[in-house]
Parts: sequence; structure tokens; C-alpha cells
Amino acid sequence: MTSVALPVKKPSAISPGFLAWLAFIAVCLIIGAISAFEVLTKGLAVTNMSDTVPWGLWITIDLSAIALGAGAFTLSAIVYLLRLKRFQPIVRLAVFVGFIGYSSALLTLIMDIGRPDRFWHPWVYWNIHSVLWEITWCITLYLTIMILEFLPVITDLPFFARWPGLRRFTHTLHKAAPLFALLGLGISLLHQSSLGATYGILRSRPIWFKPSMPIMFILSAVAVGPALTMAVAFVTEWISGKKTVAHDVLRTIGRFSGFGLLAYGYIKFWDLAAVTYYGRTPQVNSAFAMLNEQTPYGFGFWVGEVIIGIVIPAIFFLAPRFNRRPIFLVVGAFAAMFGIIASRWNVTVSGLTVPLAYAPGVEYHAPAGSYWPSLTEWGIAVGVLGYALLLL
Repeated sequence: MTSVALPVKKPSAISPGFLAWLAFIAVCLIIGAISAFEVLTKGLAVTNMSDTVPWGLWITIDLSAIALGAGAFTLSAIVYLLRLKRFQPIVRLAVFVGFIGYSSALLTLIMDIGRPDRFWHPWVYWNIHSVLWEITWCITLYLTIMILEFLPVITDLPFFARWPGLRRFTHTLHKAAPLFALLGLGISLLHQSSLGATYGILRSRPIWFKPSMPIMFILSAVAVGPALTMAVAFVTEWISGKKTVAHDVLRTIGRFSGFGLLAYGYIKFWDLAAVTYYGRTPQVNSAFAMLNEQTPYGFGFWVGEVIIGIVIPAIFFLAPRFNRRPIFLVVGAFAAMFGIIASRWNVTVSGLTVPLAYAPGVEYHAPAGSYWPSLTEWGIAVGVLGYALLLL
């Protein structure tokens, strides 16, 4: 009796889950492309921003993405300047995550400036008295540094084997990594603090006018940026099944972020005490009353920024029983991300509801502003999210 060998069905090279993931990213990119076409053809009229509230969802994405990309300069400085080589395996991932954050911010900013065809003006027409001009230059230079740091990884791909000279050049260039790390550290500290200083010089807005804002912007970025890189490392390991970074290194990064969050929270509470109890004027009292009437500022501050953004991740990062378990480190990292996004929203958008004329010595006060993102603004946000997920 003969037996017939039936053909064995080979498993598909691409899993259905991965195809669904690609489809989700494609939908996000399509939504973003349609929204970008709306902005490019109709201008900012398709948004809900106004003269009273000129900044909205997009500027929140800009500031959040830049802060979340801060792991690149923090971990690069640790490895190349402090010579802590045990963190070497995560530096490339940190630089890549930083590149995604900064390039996402630039994509959003191109939509937000109102005239995307003039995006090159800050590079040619220098306004050295403008904080935003300095921020633009710093972000551009830092993005260039990250590209130079990541070039060896790109040229190591099989596609570039046909150009061995290019591969040798990028590896020779990588020997200057300590110099790049030093330049990146200085440039990053400049623009991270300048983003906070942008609000500190607005004397006509009593809520924003405080010298502690640049410090809080730096501390929050230094604390949360490495935490995001740690979370990406864990999630990548879970998906691929390959451990690329030792868990003790990731746990150490978690502890570093935890102490950074405690320092950030300390400054934040002193700032709150100074504004609330020591330096509060009738104008600031009225401004805060208007702010809480128009927006859920108090809820966003205590729940979003403090409890979710500082307390929970600090416990998960520093308490040994939680620090030993990767799931708590990842949850803590995403909680810290939520907190920094809530902080940037509260500072940038919520504060705009208090009118510009709401200042001492002004008899007429403009009506309070209001804002909620339009569908086109959400569409751009979804498109930027799709771009970031595509690169990851």
C-alpha cells in the first residue's frame, strides 16, 4: 500500500497582525495627507485657532515631540562624555527615537506656520532678537547632528554594500561621536530651555511670566525622554522576541527618570507655591479664575501633570518591587509621556484663554478665548502619529 505525501502549507511570511498594523499606519498617513492638502490649499482658516488663541493642538505636538526626543542627547552625553559604556547598546535607539521626535515636530510646525512655503525664512533672514529664531536654528542643527550620529547604522544596511567608500566614511565620521554628543548637549539645553523662556518673556500674560519655566522645561524633557527610549526598547523586545538591551541597563534608566521626575516635581511645587501664596497679585487671581472657568486647567494640572505624570511614574521607576518588572516600567513611561503632553497643553493652549489685555493698568479687558481642535487639526495629528509609527 502506497502513501501519498500531501504538500505542507508553508506559513505566511507576513502575519495578519502585521498586515493590520501596516493598514492602520496607512490609514493614519492618508488622513494626514488629506488634512495637509486642506491646510496647504485653504490656509489656517480650516483650523479653530484665532487671534485670541493663535496656538493650539499643533504647537502642543511640537513641544511634546521635542521633549520626548530628549533621550537622545541625555543618553549620548552619558555614554560619550561620562564614559559609561554599559549604556552603549541603547544610544543608537535613543538617537533614532530622538530623530523621530524632532522630525515629527518639524512636520507639524510646517503646517502650523500658516505659510509653509516660507519655512526656510528663519535660516536666511536672521532675527537675532527672537527666541523662536534661536529655537528654529537649534532644532535644525540638532536634527542634523542626530542624522550624522545615525548614518553608520544606515550605511551598514545591505543596500549600501555597493558603496564601500561611503560606509567607511560614515564609520570614520562616527569617531567624532563625543564631539557630536557635546554639541548636541549644548544645543539641546539651549532650545529646551528657550521653549520655556518663550513664555517667560510674555509679561502681558501674568500666568506665564515666571523665570522658572525654562528650568521646568529642561527637567521634564531630561526625565521623560530617556523613559520613552526605555519603553521603546522593552516593546521592541516583546514584539521581536530578541533582547537588544540588558534589563539592568533599562532599569537604571528608569531610576534615572524617576529621580528626574522628583526634581521636576520639586521645582513645580515651589513654582506653584510662589504663584499661589507668595507672589500672587489681583491680576493673577483674576487670570486664574478666568482660566479655570474656560478650561479644565485645575483638573489637568493635578490629575494629568502631577498624579499621572509625576507621582505614578516616579513610584514605578524607583520602588524596587515595580522597577524589577518591565510592564510597570513601560506603564510608568507612558504615564510620564501623558504628563508632559498635559503640561505642554496647559502651558501653551490653556493659558491663551486669558486675553492678552488682561494686565495691570488696563481698564478694558477682551473677552476670554476658547478653543477646541478642528477635524483638520486632528487629521494632521493623526498623520504625524502615522509617520512616527512607520519609522518605528
